Amino acid sequence: MLPAMPSRRPSKKDTPAKLAKRMKRWRVILLRSKGQLLGEVQATDVAAAKAVAANFSLDEVQRDRLLVQELG
Repeated sequence: MLPAMPSRRPSKKDTPAKLAKRMKRWRVILLRSKGQLLGEVQATDVAAAKAVAANFSLDEVQRDRLLVQELG
């Protein structure tokens, strides 16, 4: 009989290096008569960037007026 061999499939868990490759920089702007730059965040997509931007102590109305731009 052959001894059991460990699987060579990659683990489904993301390593920090894999996460860093997927992270993008996003500019967060609050829409007013003129846009107010709130800052830049790192996230994988637009929804995640808006979720991170919620930490900028915004109320519900302001959260609805966020503009998120990907920085290239």
